[in-house]
Amino acid sequence: MHTIKAVYHPNPRLLPMTEGAVGVEGYRIDLSFGGAAEMHGRHLKENAFDVFEFSISNLFITKDMPERAHLRWQAIPIHLMRCDFFYDLHVHQGSGIRSFADLKGKTVGIPDFQMTAGVWLRIILRKLYGIQAQDISWVNGRPASQTHGEGVAQDLAPGIRLRRLQEHERLDDLLHRGEIDAAFADAISCRLTTGNGVERVPLAVTRQMCAELYAKTGLRPVNHVLLIQQALADAHPALPMQLFDAMEKSKQIAYRRMRESADTFLMFPELYLADNEAAFGADPYPSGLKANRPVIEAIREELLLERLIRNPVGIDGLFHPSTLGT
Repeated sequence: MHTIKAVYHPNPRLLPMTEGAVGVEGYRIDLSFGGAAEMHGRHLKENAFDVFEFSISNLFITKDMPERAHLRWQAIPIHLMRCDFFYDLHVHQGSGIRSFADLKGKTVGIPDFQMTAGVWLRIILRKLYGIQAQDISWVNGRPASQTHGEGVAQDLAPGIRLRRLQEHERLDDLLHRGEIDAAFADAISCRLTTGNGVERVPLAVTRQMCAELYAKTGLRPVNHVLLIQQALADAHPALPMQLFDAMEKSKQIAYRRMRESADTFLMFPELYLADNEAAFGADPYPSGLKANRPVIEAIREELLLERLIRNPVGIDGLFHPSTLGT
C-alpha cells in the first residue's frame, strides 16, 4: 500500500477522513494539520508533502515565476476553506470606518498583499463599492523574514501604494497609535487586539457584505485549493480523482453530521440553515472546476490587473487533466 504524506489547515469537513470513515482505496493517507500561513511558507521552501492545501493566488504567482519552475504541482478542484480573513477587520475608532465601503482613502494593514484573502478583499471592494487598489494606502504586515511573496510586489500596477513593515514593526502597534486606519489579522504573524481605541467591525457587517457579493456576482470567495506533486500524479494517474471523490465524500458526511446535531445547540435549526442557504447557496463549499471556475477567474483577473502576475496563466493548465470535467 502506497503512503501519501498530506497536510491541511484544520478543517471540520475533513474530520471523516482523519477518523477513517473515508479512505482512498490502495493508499494510506498520512494526513496531518498545520496553520495555513506557516505551511504555505514550508511548501515554497521545503516542498516536502505529496498532497497539500495551497493559496490560489500564490499558485498563479508560482506558475508565473521562472525561479519557482522546480515546484511542479497540479491542482485538484477541492476548496474546503473560504475567506474567514474578513471576520477580523479591526479599525481605529478615530478613522470613521463603519463598513468596508469606508476604506476608500484610508491606510490599511494586511498580512501579505498578494495573499488570496487580500486579493479577495480588493475584488470585493472593486465589485461592490467601486474602490480600486489605488484608492487605499497598503501596509504589508509580514516583514521580509515572514512573507510568502518575496519579490512579488516590487513592481505593481501604477498608483498602488504599498509599504512593507520592518522586522521590529507590528500592525497592532501601528493601529493602536492611529498610524494606520484599519488592519486585518492572521493567527500567527499579524495578531490584532481590541481596546485602547481599536474595535472590531461587527460580524453582521461582514456577513451582509459577503451576501451582497454572492447576490450580485454569484461569487463565494475561495482561498485555497488542493495540490498534488506532478511526479506522484504521473505515477498514479487515477489518484487525483480518487482524492477528489474522497474529500467530497468526507465533506458530505460532515454536512450530514452537522444537520443531525444542529438542534443540540441551536433553537429552530431548520430556520438557521434555511437562512444560510438563502444567502450563500445550498453548498457553501462546492467542489469541482465547473462550480469554481468563475471564482478562480476573478482571482486571475485581479492578479493581472494589479500586475502581481504578468502572464495570463490558463486556468485549465493549473489542474490535473483528469479533473477538468468535474
